[in-house]
Amino acid sequence: EDDDDMARDVRERDDDVDRLWFVVSRIFRATLRSPRAAEELGLPRETCFDYHSSARQLERIGDHAAKIASHALNMNEIDGELGEALLELHDDSAEVLEHAMDALFADESDEATRLANTARESILDIDEHTRAIDELLRERDPHTAQSIGLVVDSLSRSADYAGNIAETALQKAAPRP
Repeated sequence: EDDDDMARDVRERDDDVDRLWFVVSRIFRATLRSPRAAEELGLPRETCFDYHSSARQLERIGDHAAKIASHALNMNEIDGELGEALLELHDDSAEVLEHAMDALFADESDEATRLANTARESILDIDEHTRAIDELLRERDPHTAQSIGLVVDSLSRSADYAGNIAETALQKAAPRP
C-alpha cells in the first residue's frame, strides 16, 4: 500500500512477537521440567509441544514481515501486473497461515486434517506465483528486481513456515496408537 507508517509499525511489532515467543518458550520449558505445570495450563504436554513448535514458526513469520516492511520503506510504489501479482502472493501466503492455524486449533481431527491438507496444498500455488513474479522481475531494473525478489522470498518462506504449522496440526490430529 506504499504506507511508510504501516511499515514502521510492522517492524516495531516484531519486537512484540519476539517477546511473546520468549514467554511461550519459558512456559514450555516449565512444562518439560514439571508435569504439574502442564496440568495447571489445562493442556497435555504433547499439546504444549505442538504450540511451542508453532509459536516458533510464527516468530519466524514475524521476522519475515519485519524484513518485508524494511524493504517496503526503501521502495517506490509497485503498480500494474507486478503489484497485482505481489498482492496475490501475499493473500495466498496469508491464507496458508490462516488454514494452518485453524487446523492447529480445530477440535475435531477430521476438520484439522482437512484444513491442514488445504494449507499444505496451497503452498503449491505459492510456488507458481513466485515463478510468475520472477518472470515479471526480468523487466525491472536490477535494484528494484533484487528488492522485490527479497520480498517474494520472504512471502514464500512465510508460507513454508505456515506449512510447518499445518504439519504440526496433522500430527496433533493423528490417531493415537
